[in-house]
Amino acid sequence: MYAQKKPIENTHIVRERDRRRSRELWAVLALGVPIGAFLLLFTWQNLEVIRLGHEATRLQKQKQEIENANKALQLDLDRRTSLAAVEQRAVNLGFQRTDPRAVVMVQRLPEQAPTPDTRHPTPGAR
Repeated sequence: MYAQKKPIENTHIVRERDRRRSRELWAVLALGVPIGAFLLLFTWQNLEVIRLGHEATRLQKQKQEIENANKALQLDLDRRTSLAAVEQRAVNLGFQRTDPRAVVMVQRLPEQAPTPDTRHPTPGAR
């Protein structure tokens, strides 16, 4: 004899929700979400502090480099504008010493009106 299998139709069976498990789920979520948010914000804050520390260190190094470059430029300016350097440059250009008691009067003739190029020469132009 062969046994016949009868199909079970249980499509109309609906499982009732377990109210106790739903309450437990909501309790876990009510506690877990704020704790998770707190941990996320705490981590973000610490990473931001570390990032800003690196940025501050980089800016301090950059400031120090700029100050060193400024000091070097100031030293170069002082060296180039010193009396000895200017005097040497004047001698190289063919100027001669004058008698300190001599008074030199410089007058501009009316027909020698300055042109825009001679009033404000561009740096580097000779």
